[in-house]
Amino acid sequence: MQKEFNWVGWYTPRIRMFCHITFWFLVALLYYLNYSRMGGNYIWLFIVKELFVTASLFYSASWVISKWVSKGRLYPLFIFIIGAYIWWTSCTYIVCYFARFYIPESDLRFDRYLAFVLSDGFLDLFSFQKFSVLVLDFIFLVSVPLAPKLVKSLMEDSFKILKLERDNLAMELDFLKSQISPHFLFNTLNNIYWMSEKGDPRTSTAILGLSNLVRYSLYQSKDDKILLSKEVQFIKDYIDLAGLRCNVPIRIEIVDIDEPYKIVPLVLMPFVENAFKHGPFRSKANSWVEIHLKIENDNLIFIVKNSVNNEAEKPLVGGIGLDNTKRRLALYYPQKHQLQIEESENSFFVSIIVNMK
Repeated sequence: MQKEFNWVGWYTPRIRMFCHITFWFLVALLYYLNYSRMGGNYIWLFIVKELFVTASLFYSASWVISKWVSKGRLYPLFIFIIGAYIWWTSCTYIVCYFARFYIPESDLRFDRYLAFVLSDGFLDLFSFQKFSVLVLDFIFLVSVPLAPKLVKSLMEDSFKILKLERDNLAMELDFLKSQISPHFLFNTLNNIYWMSEKGDPRTSTAILGLSNLVRYSLYQSKDDKILLSKEVQFIKDYIDLAGLRCNVPIRIEIVDIDEPYKIVPLVLMPFVENAFKHGPFRSKANSWVEIHLKIENDNLIFIVKNSVNNEAEKPLVGGIGLDNTKRRLALYYPQKHQLQIEESENSFFVSIIVNMK
């Protein structure tokens, strides 16, 4: 089984510092190559300006992403981009003003760039004529280095949300499994109690059978998935145990499983429990149970039918098993299962089809 890459364990403070230093070195090299085309002895002023502007935006982007964008609000991102352009333009104007009046003349191309930025004042930088030129510099000098940060922040927030959903899902599944096992144990102990009250000589056999079932539910059900053959044997053992209590027709058609299919443990069991609890255990009059299980085209087909006597007293407790099983099917087999439940006046029918691939 391939080991999941541990990003948090790998991205130590030392690695983080090395990555940041390398990143800013490459960005500074990008700025040098860009401004060297202007010539002159003072391009370092613009390199420092670009590094300052980009770094300030780079390290504030995480707050914008985590505070607004990750919550589904995109308009703050557009406001951030507009603010970034205004910030970059303002710093550019200040540096050009300083270079024009406080440092000696340099290369002609450098002086033309200063004249272009400073002519007609600061507000003119937002006119269409100058904006159409400067925005290309902004995209290349600021947006390109800033894009990886925005993507990284979005991905980190997405991973946090996915991890939280995964952890919540795991907690919910553990909770559902913890409800199913005690529910099954409760019903089976009631069966054995009933047998002991009647002095049934098969009580000791039932207790031995129950110990095997409890061992299975305690240890095997801890796994996310187990071999389908083991789950089928568990169902057969339960039917044998339930048959000790009620002497009614029980029809079982379970095809032997050859392929090593795996299934979520105890996901089928509540339907079998329900068939006995609301059928023979509720009333033996004209009671019967049918259970069918087979594999067709990698699909598990599981059908449970039982009689229902509506005149008999209903169980005082119950219902947890079926509700939890429906939830577990939805969580473990989304879009990969079909569950059909039909109840008539004298019978109850359950059909489950699960894609095992």
